[in-house]
Amino acid sequence: MERWDHESQNIFAPWLKAFEASLGHIGKIPAVGPSREKTEKMMTGFPLFINLYSVWIDSISDFTYLSLEAMKRMNNKTAFMGNQISPDKYKEIYNNWIEIYSDTFKEFLRSGHFARDMGKFTSGLIEAGKYNREMFEEDFLKPMNLPTSTDIDEINRELYSLKKTVKELNRKINELSQGK
Repeated sequence: MERWDHESQNIFAPWLKAFEASLGHIGKIPAVGPSREKTEKMMTGFPLFINLYSVWIDSISDFTYLSLEAMKRMNNKTAFMGNQISPDKYKEIYNNWIEIYSDTFKEFLRSGHFARDMGKFTSGLIEAGKYNREMFEEDFLKPMNLPTSTDIDEINRELYSLKKTVKELNRKINELSQGK
C-alpha cells in the first residue's frame, strides 16, 4: 500500500454506497411511452456523471488529506523554534513552510496513487464528454438539420476520395497529352 492510500478515501465510500442503494437505481428504471428511446438514452448518462462526481470528490479528499499531512510536517518542524518573534524567525518559518508544502505536494504528485486518480478522472471526463456530444447532436443538431460530426466525417472522406480521383485523372490527362 502506498503512503497516499489513506483513510480519508473511506469518507466518501458510505455516501456512494447509500446513493447506489437509493437514487442509484433511477438510471435503471425502464422507460415507457412514446419517448422511451429518448429517455433510455438520457438515463445512460446518469451513472457516467455520478462516476465522474465520485472520482472528483475522491480527488478533493486526497488533496485535503495532503494539506493536513503538510500541516503536520510543518508543525513537527516548527514546534520547537521557540517563542522569540523577529523578522528573521518569520522568514525562517516562511521558508520552512514553502519547502515542506512543496516537498509534500511533489511527493504526492509523483505517486502512483495520483496517477491512478488522474487516469480515472480523465477516463470519466472523456466518457461524460462523449455522452454530452452524442446528446447534443441528437437533441439539437439533427432536429435543426445541422451537420453532425458523423456527417462531417463522411464529407471529409468523400472529399478526400474526390481529391484523389481528380489527382489521378490529372495525371492520366498529362500522360495522354505527353503521348500525342
